Amino acid sequence: MTTRKISAALALVATVGSLAAAPAPALAQSRGLGGLFACEGSGGKQEGGALIGAAAGALLGNKVGGKNKTLGTLVGAAAGAAAGGYIGCRMQTTDANMAEQATKKALETGVAQTWSNSRTGNSGRIDVVSSSYGPPIDGRSLRYSQGVQSLPSYEASGGAYVANTNTNLRAGPSTSAKVVGKVAAGETFDVLGVAPTGKWVLVGRSGYGVGYAASSLVRPTGQMVASCRVITASVAGGGQSTSSQRYSACKDNRGEWQVTQA
Repeated sequence: MTTRKISAALALVATVGSLAAAPAPALAQSRGLGGLFACEGSGGKQEGGALIGAAAGALLGNKVGGKNKTLGTLVGAAAGAAAGGYIGCRMQTTDANMAEQATKKALETGVAQTWSNSRTGNSGRIDVVSSSYGPPIDGRSLRYSQGVQSLPSYEASGGAYVANTNTNLRAGPSTSAKVVGKVAAGETFDVLGVAPTGKWVLVGRSGYGVGYAASSLVRPTGQMVASCRVITASVAGGGQSTSSQRYSACKDNRGEWQVTQA
């Protein structure tokens, strides 16, 4: 490990406080979700690596190739492995198992999950910050009704939606934009894309974008399967203050989650 990498590791350790005699972790490799919970130490009690520890310093993922951000393995680097393990190895194997299961469920369902181990006093929470359902959509590839604003790109919508209440369709993704139509309460419709802010969806009719509906007033008609999510993982206990870290997770072409520090 170079002097620069050692310095980076020590800096991260300083931000989470000192811990007693933690075992040194193995360098991170290109691994999926389960790989975030592995802590390989020498001598003494080997404590299963946690999401916060093993990934925080160890996984510096490369961007997924091309425009398709939802596929491919996110390759880990080892620059911060020592610092990451210093946090992660404080957890017992049972803690790591609980954290891994909670993380997997949060990624699959899009719903925040918590875990707690009364034997060790450790606990954690996995919050879902955002989700995406496919690669970005080039706005130039879509067709729009006259007067409807086009955007350079959209997030994938994930399927059909239904209106929770009578909802205005606007010419642009803003409450100040002109009202160009409506969708009735209970009406189902196609969504061609989601505005980058996530607050507006482009409603489609006969293949044309006919206006923007506020995403707070509509919902998917069924369960959507996300291909990527951003999560925040927190761990508390062991006499230490709560540690939190944000991660990006995408499914690879085998349907397995690959995670990197965001």
